Amino acid sequence: MEATHENSQKEDILEIKVYVPINDVTERQQRIIDDAILKHPRDRKYLSNTTHSRIFAPSMNEANEIIDHAKENNWEVSFDKLSREITIKIHSKDVLNIKENDSSPIDSLKFLSTQGDIHLDVKDVDAKENASPDDILAPHQKTGFVKNNQEKRVGRGNPIPIQEPSQGYSILELAEAYNFPEGDGEKETIGIIELGGKFEQSDLDTFFAKYNIPVPEIQIIGKPTTTPINDNVEVTADIQVAGLLAPKAKFVIYYGTSILNAMKMALADTQNKLSVISISWAGSELGYSMQEITELNSVFHEAALKGITIVGASGDNGAFNNKPYANVNVPVNSPYVLACGGTKTFIENTNMYEETVWNESTPQSQIASGGGFSQRIAEQPYQTLAIQNYIHKFPQFEPYQKAGGRGIPDIAANAADASGYAIFFEGNWAKIGGTSLATPLWAALIARINQNLGYRLGFINSYLYRLMGTPVFHQVLEGNNNLYVAASDWNPCTGLGTPNGKELLHAIDSLE
Repeated sequence: MEATHENSQKEDILEIKVYVPINDVTERQQRIIDDAILKHPRDRKYLSNTTHSRIFAPSMNEANEIIDHAKENNWEVSFDKLSREITIKIHSKDVLNIKENDSSPIDSLKFLSTQGDIHLDVKDVDAKENASPDDILAPHQKTGFVKNNQEKRVGRGNPIPIQEPSQGYSILELAEAYNFPEGDGEKETIGIIELGGKFEQSDLDTFFAKYNIPVPEIQIIGKPTTTPINDNVEVTADIQVAGLLAPKAKFVIYYGTSILNAMKMALADTQNKLSVISISWAGSELGYSMQEITELNSVFHEAALKGITIVGASGDNGAFNNKPYANVNVPVNSPYVLACGGTKTFIENTNMYEETVWNESTPQSQIASGGGFSQRIAEQPYQTLAIQNYIHKFPQFEPYQKAGGRGIPDIAANAADASGYAIFFEGNWAKIGGTSLATPLWAALIARINQNLGYRLGFINSYLYRLMGTPVFHQVLEGNNNLYVAASDWNPCTGLGTPNGKELLHAIDSLE
C-alpha cells in the first residue's frame, strides 16, 4: 500500500492505494506458468497479454471487502482491475475532527494499515523525518507519517565535465571491451523505469549525431514526479547508453510514482511487446513492508512470465548502503531481477586489461558497488552453490548470510567515475559513473542477444549461474565494497563478473 497527500485551502486528502491479491491458481494455469519460466528460453511459451490478465486477475472477494469498508465510511473509492489497484481517498474532516470517545476513524485507519504501510507526504519536514507507521494510531497527533523507503536514483548524478568523448570511455569502446555480439536491437523493445527526471531532445540529437546514428524511437508513458538536475542527467544517460548499443530498438519510458507503480504501468501496456526493462531506482529493502516486497516480487515474476528480462542497479553506496549496518536494495533483492553491480575498468587497445571492484569511497561518503545478502528474500536454488562457495572461502561473512538471504549482485559492468561513460548533457560532454550506467549497458546486451538468438531470454538468472566460473564472465578478483571482498566464481561485490558478450550468447544457446 502507498499513499499520497493532496493539499487545498479547505482540507487535506489522504490517497491510499491497496494492491489486491490474485485468485488461486488452477492446476492448468500452473502448467502454463511453468512452461513460461522453467524451460530453456528457446522452448518457453511466454504469457500473452490475454493469458496474463486472466491468470493474474484480482480476487474480487478480497477487493470487495476493501471497497465495501471504504463505502461504509463514505470514502471515495475506485478500482483498477488491470493493475489490481484500489485507490481510496479520505478527507481530513473524516479522520482529524475526532470527537471524544469516538474511535471509529482510528479503527478504520487501523483496518487499512493491515493492508500495508501507508505513505503520506507532509509539509512539516520534521514530522515527516521523525514519523513512523505507528503514527497511524493517532492521526490527530501529527500531520503525517511516512515509510522509510524513499526510492531514489541509484546514480549520484554528478557528471564530470570533459572536452570530448575520448576523455571518458565511449559506450562503444566499453561494448567492444566486453565483446558484445553484433546487433542493433532491431525488433526489440526496451522499457526504462523512471520516477523523475527528464531529457532534452537537443542533447540526444548531438550525442547520436557524434556517432552517425539516428536517435532511437522513444515513447513516454506518464509524467516525471520530480525533476532535479541529478535525475535529469541519469535519465539522459539511460537513453544514451542503451540507445547507442541498441539504436534500432524501441524505447519506452515509464514514469511512475514508485517502482511498483511504474512496473504496473509496464505490465498493463498492451501496445508494446517489451523484451527488457532497465531499473536504476532503488530503496533499502529494510524500509519496505513485507506486503510491498511481496507485491513487487509478484510483479517481477509476472514480467518474467511475459518474457521480459528485468535488469536492476545494485546500488552505489557499497555494502552498508549509507546506513551503519549492511543492507541491500529493492528491486534487486527480487530473484526475478538481474542485479547489476559495478567495477572500475582499465581498457588498453580495445581490450579489457584489468577490472577491480568499484570503490571510490572517502571518509565522508560511501561510494562503491552495492551488494550483500537480503534479509527479506531467501536465496534461490540457482544461487545456493555460489553462496556456499563464497562463505566457505570467507567464513567471517557467514553472520551476514545467516538468514539464508538472496545474494546480490548477479553480474556487473563498468561503474566507476574514474572510468566513466562519456555522455552529452545540457549542451556539454561529460563522463559519469554508477551502477545506474552499468544497468542499461546490460539491458542493451540482453536485447542484442535476443536479436541474435531469435528468442527472448526472459528470466535468465538460473542459466547464468550454471555458467559460473566459465569464460563467459570476466572474473573480478580484486577489491571490496567496504565489507565484502572480491573472489572467483561469485562474490557480493560484482556477482558472477562482467560479460564476455559473444561467449555468453553461444553458451546460453548451447545449454539444455
